Amino acid sequence: MYDRRVEGEELVFGNIGLIKGSLHIFDTKTRSWWNQLFGEAINGDQEGKKLRKVNSLMTSWKRWKSLHPQTTVYIKSSVPYHEQSDFSGEYIADMATSGDGPLEATDLIVGVEGHEQARAFLIRHLAQERIVHETLDGVPIIAWLSEDNATASILDGAIDGKKLTFSVAENDQIRDEETGSVWDPITGTAVSGLMKGKTLQAYPTTYSLWFAWNKYRPDTELVAGNIPR
Repeated sequence: MYDRRVEGEELVFGNIGLIKGSLHIFDTKTRSWWNQLFGEAINGDQEGKKLRKVNSLMTSWKRWKSLHPQTTVYIKSSVPYHEQSDFSGEYIADMATSGDGPLEATDLIVGVEGHEQARAFLIRHLAQERIVHETLDGVPIIAWLSEDNATASILDGAIDGKKLTFSVAENDQIRDEETGSVWDPITGTAVSGLMKGKTLQAYPTTYSLWFAWNKYRPDTELVAGNIPR
């Protein structure tokens, strides 16, 4: 998800379609093409410019409704709905539990970009660990995956200059070992303990197939544990 303002001007976008596994869009003002995964214009007058990524959450409808019960959904009647389409909850769960086989081009990842570096966390690996501690641009981060494998988040692993170590807690929450505080890994907010009320920074993330992400960010470090590459 992106802020569609560029240099103070609000742009309107249309859909081009998939190119090499990645969705591409165009802005109606200059007809420049943009890569949807990274929000960067790849040709035209806007070439080289980037949209600012904003936080979003890929999750199940059930979880989203529990977080935001007043949400409504617009469904365009001319677009057919397929319950078993790619990136449904069932599809992601199947990808997450597909075993320890070698890395596949079509493996699902959750990616994050820093100012200099990029990390991609293999969903199969996250499904095994539930929490993975890493760094991005020298800053500690954690990647978390929900028990049903449908929701991932990446959070700053430190607060007030103090690095924290996390483990899985009950009810799809996480607990830091340093203070014993319990945190909501979706909002990043501590819900109990000494840190109650404090909030870890959440990083904008992108779900993608590995080959599509890696095509445009070949410098990405893939976090895959012991899964063969």
